[in-house]
Amino acid sequence: MGILSGNPQDEPMHYGEVFSLWSYVMAGNKMVGNYQMLLHHVGDEDLKKLLRESIEKCQDEMKQVSA
Repeated sequence: MGILSGNPQDEPMHYGEVFSLWSYVMAGNKMVGNYQMLLHHVGDEDLKKLLRESIEKCQDEMKQVSA
């Protein structure tokens, strides 16, 4: 099961890799919550648009990493 014994794509993920991905998803979900909170408190329409785009992009990234 070494790195050089074949295609590394076929190998299962190391627990450190799984933990890193889990931490990334958790932090991303926290940022989505923060952006949503800011969206409800901001008055500027340009900033609202930017926050909505940030929420969508962050949610897309979380879906990709989760898959």
